[in-house]
Amino acid sequence: MRNLLKRTPFRLAATFSLFFITTVLALFTVIYLVASARLVGDIRDRVRTNMDSLAVLDGDRTFDDLVTVVAEESESVRDPDFIVELVDKDGKFLAGNVKGVPQSEQWMTLKRSDLNFTMDRGEPNDEFLALWKPLAKGRLLVGSDNSEVKQMKSFLLRLLAYGLLAMSVPVVLCAIYFARQTQHRIDAFANPLARVSQGHISARVPISGLEDDIDQVALQVNGMLGNLQRLIENVNQSSSDIAHDLKKPLGRLRQRLDNAFRKAGTKAEFQAALGDALLDIDSITETFDALLRITQIEAGARKDRFVVVDLRVLLADVHDVYDIVAEDAGDKLSFAAEVDGAAAVRGDPELLVQLFANLVENAIRHCPSGTQIRLQLSGSAGAYRVYVSDTGPGIPESERENVFRRLYRLERARSTDGSGLGLSLAAAIADLHGAKITLADNAPGLRVEVSFPAAEISARG
Repeated sequence: MRNLLKRTPFRLAATFSLFFITTVLALFTVIYLVASARLVGDIRDRVRTNMDSLAVLDGDRTFDDLVTVVAEESESVRDPDFIVELVDKDGKFLAGNVKGVPQSEQWMTLKRSDLNFTMDRGEPNDEFLALWKPLAKGRLLVGSDNSEVKQMKSFLLRLLAYGLLAMSVPVVLCAIYFARQTQHRIDAFANPLARVSQGHISARVPISGLEDDIDQVALQVNGMLGNLQRLIENVNQSSSDIAHDLKKPLGRLRQRLDNAFRKAGTKAEFQAALGDALLDIDSITETFDALLRITQIEAGARKDRFVVVDLRVLLADVHDVYDIVAEDAGDKLSFAAEVDGAAAVRGDPELLVQLFANLVENAIRHCPSGTQIRLQLSGSAGAYRVYVSDTGPGIPESERENVFRRLYRLERARSTDGSGLGLSLAAAIADLHGAKITLADNAPGLRVEVSFPAAEISARG
């Protein structure tokens, strides 16, 4: 029972049932009070009417006639629901079918069992609604049985009992139905999440197709689970790639140190071996620094440094720096801007420089001498696109998604320098800036496109 009370569907069903019953009871109470007041008002009107019909004989000369009429009415009355008593100013009984009723200025509710009848043909449990009226030489009591009120109240109470009994079945059935539906929707969330917690990260929350708010939450949960799956897969892949890629330099480092320890015969030979070992250590350190930098970028740690950046100026600076580097490698680097005015985007200038520097360095490193490398800027409809294209060997279409993985390197690129983190870092920087990076065939070569949302024009920049 304790577990049942903790279930949201049960609480919803109980709340729905309680609300419905409370509403019915409130409505019944209003009807009950209004009907009772109406019937009591009708009885009082009847009492006043009878009293007024007798009081027309009230007067110093006609009072004796009133006594006679009341006496005749009392003797001839066939209705046990009517009482009348006439007394003089001293309270002495003169006529009527009851005696000794206490005098009051207010309406009274009198039980038949408490009254002294001169002639009684009614039920002991009857009650009367009565009122005293002062006259010229005495006082007149007139009352009427309020059994109508009692009958009405009894009828309404029976109606309420039968009504609640009749309505309780559909109410309970509706509550059970809605509770089951709600529990089903909750289980649709709970079961996949339980599977995810057990390691089945591909589990997803089913979509009902109703396009309601729960479906919207399900879509958001599925999006979160998708991101979680990608992160876990990236971590697993990165761990595997790190182990694979660092095994070789660590083995080479150990071999060099072992050779220096065993075979170095002179100080110069020992220092040369140590120098090579330090280069290997620097390479390993550089790899870990790049991995940490990617992690920081993916966490959004640099967004507080965002300012409005002119891509035209930034790309021109990148071209100026790497023009000489490309020339030394036997390549040709060119730059063209096909936009009018500034190409304003919001971002971290340092990271954006690193993004395009990595793309240019990647083209220089993996393309043969004589490659044409082109930087190009264009813009339209609130977005700017930067192209870094080359005439080198390109990347097979089947490998274009893989090269963004950390430490992933094409087979033909494993003999070249580099850690396999250049494109991973570029992708992380692009994602931080809300940009989209894609690879395409340049026929021949590779074309990298980075699409940025344009910054809103602001006087403050």
